[in-house]
Amino acid sequence: MDEKFFNEPYKLKPLLSKTGWKIFQLLTERAYYPAEIAKKLNLHEQKAYYYIKQMKKNDLIEVERTEEKYGALAKYFRAKFNVVSLVAGEKERKEFEVEGIEKELNKKLEEFFSPFIEKGKFNAKIVVGSPDPHGSFKARARDAFLAVELSAFFGALCKEIKYPIVFLDTEIKSLKNENSNLIIIGGILTNALTKEINSKLNAHFIPFGGHWIIKSKSSKKEFNEDATGFIEVLRHPFFARKKIMVVAGNRNAGTKAAIIALIRHSEEIAKMNLFNEKINSKIVEGIDLDGDGKIDNAEIKE
Repeated sequence: MDEKFFNEPYKLKPLLSKTGWKIFQLLTERAYYPAEIAKKLNLHEQKAYYYIKQMKKNDLIEVERTEEKYGALAKYFRAKFNVVSLVAGEKERKEFEVEGIEKELNKKLEEFFSPFIEKGKFNAKIVVGSPDPHGSFKARARDAFLAVELSAFFGALCKEIKYPIVFLDTEIKSLKNENSNLIIIGGILTNALTKEINSKLNAHFIPFGGHWIIKSKSSKKEFNEDATGFIEVLRHPFFARKKIMVVAGNRNAGTKAAIIALIRHSEEIAKMNLFNEKINSKIVEGIDLDGDGKIDNAEIKE
């Protein structure tokens, strides 16, 4: 094995997660079949098969041999390279891969992501709640790690990103003074900017039984499940040429579901609200497809 250079970032997406990287490292040592990988890394077999499929699709691994195991043929996979490098390429790529699904950044998506992405350049600040007690609720945010996934997602869509792009809500004093496109992550308790803009949102937070839940102004429905979240894009209330995207949930699980929905179901999220075609607002609920107790997908509720 030797070094492989890539100029298409989307092909390295399977290696960005901790699990994907562990599997790839394992396959640089010797060949394994998926069930063997799952056992060695204490993973659900479906998850191991998923990552193997994505790595094979992106030409990171190959089948070394096939053997009979328990009456069936088992494919042994091995990494094709022990060093992978990402280099800048001149060719503009308008496709991106997310969770194994290759999509085209069509006109509808371009409109949805504008002005957060303009002419291939990322043009926004991602704002997460501070991990320290802050705001009127004195809450600690636990969803800052989700900004990493969102940053990787936008990185796959953009040709150029100027850092830093992630900021704490305590660094931005007020929307009135922030003439920027903003992507706000987290609910009303953990992100002060969500609290500030809450009254202007279609999917907004209301007090309910001692905690906060999501309510839709357009459908009048209330959503109190922990894994419920929403993605909403609206005009900046103080700067007409700027926009704000809020990605939040009832709890951390709901915010995670909203991030997953935005990444995996971008085309559906980009569509207007079912009850009000004038607004970009989608309410989603996280689901656990592989039964490992973790949210790995999301369905649109409204």
